[in-house]
Amino acid sequence: MGGSRGDPEQGRGAGHDGASPADARALEVERLFRDHNNSLIQFLTLRLHSRHEAREVAQEAYVRLLQLERTDVAGFLRAYLFRIAGNLAIDRIRRRATETRFQESELVPDLFDRPPGPEALVMESQRVEQIRGFLQELPEAVRDAFLLFRTEDLDQESIARRLGITDRMVRNHITRALMYCRLRLEGLTPADAMAKLKAGPSR
Repeated sequence: MGGSRGDPEQGRGAGHDGASPADARALEVERLFRDHNNSLIQFLTLRLHSRHEAREVAQEAYVRLLQLERTDVAGFLRAYLFRIAGNLAIDRIRRRATETRFQESELVPDLFDRPPGPEALVMESQRVEQIRGFLQELPEAVRDAFLLFRTEDLDQESIARRLGITDRMVRNHITRALMYCRLRLEGLTPADAMAKLKAGPSR
């Protein structure tokens, strides 16, 4: 019985060697979380302009790292964690842009489409002039965010940097401009359209 204990150092080594790769990876990820989570959250917040989203992405990055089957990254798990998190942040930023463009098409399905037929150019010109007039009725920040998104085709992160605001505020400005233009096209006065915007969606 005494012989079964063996050398204490040998016992410790055997226990570590006997651990499954998944258990070893879990211990490493736990250490990374303890030592580097604050740095990871700061890294992601700078990219996403949202601490809440940074936490969500960080959590997903840890899960991805736990599920990783590669063994050749064991020596630089911290770098790999940040790489995974950075890629997830890029995916989320792209998804935001896609969702905003989908929302744009839902709010104003044919606002910027060219109408068919020989009268197309005349109708398009008239509508563009109308929309330009509507945009002038909006606060400058709302108008600028919308024009950068629509006419310069900038993504929301780039617009946020240029205007010195958050991504969330950019999305709000773009949505507000779209809804306002739609309401004005429906015949509402500037005051009524603005009041309806402040009241929020009726559905």
